Amino acid sequence: MKITAIEEAPGPERRLAVFVDGRQAFTVSEQVAARLGLEIGAELEESDVAELEVDSARDGAREAALRLLAVRARSRNELLDRLRRKGFDPGVAAEVVAGLEGVGLVDDRAFARLWADERMRLRPVGPRRLRHELLEKGLARALVDEVVEEVFAEHSEVDVARRALEKRARGASAPIRAKELARLRSFLLRRGFSYETTREVLRELSEGFDE
Repeated sequence: MKITAIEEAPGPERRLAVFVDGRQAFTVSEQVAARLGLEIGAELEESDVAELEVDSARDGAREAALRLLAVRARSRNELLDRLRRKGFDPGVAAEVVAGLEGVGLVDDRAFARLWADERMRLRPVGPRRLRHELLEKGLARALVDEVVEEVFAEHSEVDVARRALEKRARGASAPIRAKELARLRSFLLRRGFSYETTREVLRELSEGFDE
């Protein structure tokens, strides 16, 4: 079996299509092609081609995963899903993600805590909404419950709700009207705050307008 052509492969990734005996056999990154000394005219055994096909898929999945992680941190399941949607074999995707977990580039607990801290800082939400968002990322329920409990042990839910309400309440008129109270109540509940917290924060707001 002989390499008969090496061409640039179509697609957003810079990869090379390697043709063996006139047909495209696999694609590899330029770095892998250079490392393996792949060139036109090189002889390959059938077992070599099969191994290179697997290596090619693994390299492609790893490169795709690293690009996704360069944009933002991702949970294990989120990354697996994105790789499958890109067409990578589920077994190859799982192997690549496991390898990235092994070197600390994928860490579900760190991801959950980062997501939660960003929410508290930039777009405050209540425990219910935070739990829902983390579960949507494919995180284990036990881990989600642990992180949500941890975050709201550090941040009072009432304080977080006050911060979430700051911008919304700025436009409310004094004395605050029933229609405005209903709008703010809906906003807080949508953000995942409990009925008790919502009631307390709106009571404080109403009393503030009365002073």
